[in-house]
Amino acid sequence: MRTIFKQKFKKLVVPILMLTCFLTYSQSGKTVTGTITDADGEPLPGANVVQKGTTNGVQSDFDGNYEIQLISGTNVLVFSYVGFSAKEEAVGARNSIDVTLQEDAQNLDEVVVIGYGNQKKSDITGAVASVGSEELEKAVFNSVDQVLQGRSSGVLVTSASGEPGASASIRIRGNNSISGDNSPLYVIDGIPISGSPNFNPQEIENLEVLKDASATAIYGSRGANGVILITTKRGKTGETSFDLYSNVSFSTVETPYEVLKGRDYAEYRNEANAALGNTLPFINPEQFEGQGFDWVEEIVRTGIRQEYGLNISGGGENARFFISGNMLNDEGVIKNSQFKRGSVRANLDLDAWDDKLNLKFSLNGTQTQNFRSVTDSRAFPNGAGPIFNALFAEPIVPSLDFSGFTGEGIQFVNPYLEVAEQDDRDFLTNILGNVEATLKITDNLSYTFNGGLNFRLRTRDIFTPSTVAGGLLSNAVGSSGNSRAYDYIVSNYLTYTDQFGEDHEFSATLGAEFSEFNNYGTSLNVNDFDIQLLGFDNFGVATGIPVVGSNRSQSILQSGFARFNYSFKNKYLLTATVRADGSSRFAENEKWGYFPSAAVGWRISEEDFLKDNATLSNLKLRASWGETGSQAIAPYQSLSRYGTSVYSIGNSAGLAYIPQSVANPNLKWETTEQTNVGLDLGLFKNRINLTADYFVKTTKDLLQSIQIPSQSGFGGALVNFGSIENKGIELNLDALLVNSKDFQWNSSFNYTSYKTEILELGGAEEIFGPGMGVNVYGSGHIYRPGEEFGRFFGLNAIGLIQESDFDGDGNPTFPVFRNDIQLGHWKFEDVDGDGVITNEDRKVIGNPNPDFLFGWNNDFTYKNLTLNVFVQGSIGNDLYNPVRTTLSSGLFGNESYRNQSVEWYENRWTPENQTNDIRFPSINSIIPTVANYMVEDGSYIRLRNISLRYNVPLPDKIGISDLQVFATGTNLITITDYSGFDPEVNSLDADTLRASNGGLAPGVDLAAYPRPKTFTFGVNLSF
Repeated sequence: MRTIFKQKFKKLVVPILMLTCFLTYSQSGKTVTGTITDADGEPLPGANVVQKGTTNGVQSDFDGNYEIQLISGTNVLVFSYVGFSAKEEAVGARNSIDVTLQEDAQNLDEVVVIGYGNQKKSDITGAVASVGSEELEKAVFNSVDQVLQGRSSGVLVTSASGEPGASASIRIRGNNSISGDNSPLYVIDGIPISGSPNFNPQEIENLEVLKDASATAIYGSRGANGVILITTKRGKTGETSFDLYSNVSFSTVETPYEVLKGRDYAEYRNEANAALGNTLPFINPEQFEGQGFDWVEEIVRTGIRQEYGLNISGGGENARFFISGNMLNDEGVIKNSQFKRGSVRANLDLDAWDDKLNLKFSLNGTQTQNFRSVTDSRAFPNGAGPIFNALFAEPIVPSLDFSGFTGEGIQFVNPYLEVAEQDDRDFLTNILGNVEATLKITDNLSYTFNGGLNFRLRTRDIFTPSTVAGGLLSNAVGSSGNSRAYDYIVSNYLTYTDQFGEDHEFSATLGAEFSEFNNYGTSLNVNDFDIQLLGFDNFGVATGIPVVGSNRSQSILQSGFARFNYSFKNKYLLTATVRADGSSRFAENEKWGYFPSAAVGWRISEEDFLKDNATLSNLKLRASWGETGSQAIAPYQSLSRYGTSVYSIGNSAGLAYIPQSVANPNLKWETTEQTNVGLDLGLFKNRINLTADYFVKTTKDLLQSIQIPSQSGFGGALVNFGSIENKGIELNLDALLVNSKDFQWNSSFNYTSYKTEILELGGAEEIFGPGMGVNVYGSGHIYRPGEEFGRFFGLNAIGLIQESDFDGDGNPTFPVFRNDIQLGHWKFEDVDGDGVITNEDRKVIGNPNPDFLFGWNNDFTYKNLTLNVFVQGSIGNDLYNPVRTTLSSGLFGNESYRNQSVEWYENRWTPENQTNDIRFPSINSIIPTVANYMVEDGSYIRLRNISLRYNVPLPDKIGISDLQVFATGTNLITITDYSGFDPEVNSLDADTLRASNGGLAPGVDLAAYPRPKTFTFGVNLSF
């Protein structure tokens, strides 16, 4: 390629450079003067005048006059001013050039992608937010679902952990469902896909978020949770360009907890055993002074992330192409965790029949390899994960790879072996492709066909040897799961646009769509490995009884849709949409759902009394109403389904067919009704822009599982009952604060505040969320009519048991919990007043929902230097932190974990320190139940991203058009009162292993994979 490039350079670039130098040489030193005005003849002070291709430039004075002396280079001047279209003028023989700049309507007339088409931004009547590729280039992302965090109002992005390759949970305007999926629909180049996209974020050209019903109703049953439209990069007419980029990142993490070591640990365990009348395990604690392993330090490392990519694009008038390749290798901060991704894309555009036929071909192939450290299991204690294990593990053991019994005769769970010897590999191959053909039938009528395929092949193999907690009791455990998914989508639609006179413009879209979803899966689980060296490379050596399974499902969605847009005098706007969806997932008589919407807009700034206002550039009021739906349930839920079970008859095994679910002939759609009122405001030639929205969104006929009488033979049934309401406000403010010759400052701020309330549960008084631990803690969330979504629910500890809490006969004068009357242990509020602490004494103890979210993005540009500073935050939300509580409980009775925090040890209740602080109970406390001592303020303000970029000035002759070097810091500063690793955590919601929870346990931290601080250095090269 280098040879071809050199030949191309010599044949094309060198002659052009020679000609350019010849033409411009005589212009060097020449002075050009003139005046810059607007269309009305008014002078434009502060307008920029730059000699093209150089840094030589001046600004006009108060009267719009300028004077510039040319240097060696081109003889073309570029005139620009905020809110106006730039203009180029060739100097030639002229010494004076007067320029009239036209007001730039691009900000309002730029085309925004909407469902099944596009529309001018000025004509948008719904709530739509845009994020361009220039925003994505300022930070480092591993996945597409991370790019929206803090960059758009109304969008909440949380991740289960900071593990490389970890998925994120996205909520647009809150939660719509309790049991159903709350994730938005992704549409890639016009093709709706299942789940989140897996390709390289560098391939994104633009991203639109459709939030209100007017914008999302065109997607009907899949649009209730919002829609994210992604347009990938495509080729442009011109010479072939090559964009090469490379970056490397270094990540570190610090533990917020200090745990006991050596002598302190030995003295603590002696004290605990002495209180129970047991033999002291450490005869001479002094001998362990300065000894002991810091297990967190043993399992973490400096993470290294490397990324390399190449984009090639170009084409002629009738054919354009974009080709990209990307390689990513992210070695996480926990040892042996690694995420690798290879991605290729080819986009081709063809014009034929005198531009009457446009063809777009898009093909993306991605393979990811995720070597996981298994930090996401919530099984306590054996599957709590290496961070949890490292905090609690005994520090006094013979060696780093020790596997045996501790000084107290307890089986030691070695956190180092968990990351060193457990093997968890999650491989995913994803092929996403589509063909779009648009035929221009007449000047006003066009037909579009779009057909796509989304293929996913996933394999997850896990081997847990007997040296690791999860394999101790089973002499190693192995599992292998394989899944294949094929989604086919075909849409056909007609688009008609026309204009009558000067006042009437309208467009109409009418179409149909067919989608088919196919899923296949197999699974194998084995145990009892006499030979463990081979791991999952040979499950045949396992002697335990294998458990084998397979599954297959198919669902079909048939749709018809229509949209009508009308504009009168470019001031009064109307949009109406309707979609009909038929889904095979619902009951025979409820398969079809109908989803209408309507929106109006008034461009007040186009009225005669405001049209020439010098301050007000744009003012538009918007209002919309509509309905969308959700079919986010598994197939066959409305039918009677049967499962199988194996039973014994003597020495033989038999197969039984067992009914698993009762049929529901009335199972139907969840329906979300939404009303939105919005304002778009532009000031000072759109130098300042404000968008504000208020919304009310109500979801009814919630898809819920209910308990039915056990004598029916079924555990439950899926029905429609209940409703949820989301209401809130969104603000987006963009401003060009400074625009001088050498310095510019752009700032954007977004704010979101909403409340999700349970309206009714179909007669049920309350629903509880899932337990926070398999063996401990219990449920900690409640859903009740009239209250916010997922509030924390548990006991309320009001202090510690003191000597004064007993009468003269030694009887407790306080309500007792689990017969525990030990001095220094927890004392709880008796809510129901019955004198005993039970589950009936639980109450609301916290709220995981933030009061508001915000993002603040700033770009400072000085000549060739650009600094980006992005701050993001969440205010007013609480978090469950059972890790800190368990580390500060003097926990007794658990066979695997003994260590405690230094903070607890130094402040715990003792006869000499009779504290009443519920954070520091006395030694040998009971296993903590869910209570207020687990709740902390999870508010935070984070310096999410700071990036310094320098565009290196280059001479023309070297053939490089652009060279940029940059340094970026991620998560460098976090302001928070939260005591855990990271306040931005959601252990039981976003990860795929949490699917059964339905997102019903928000705001829980179970020592998830910590989110690191990262420093990135990179270079971007274009030629």
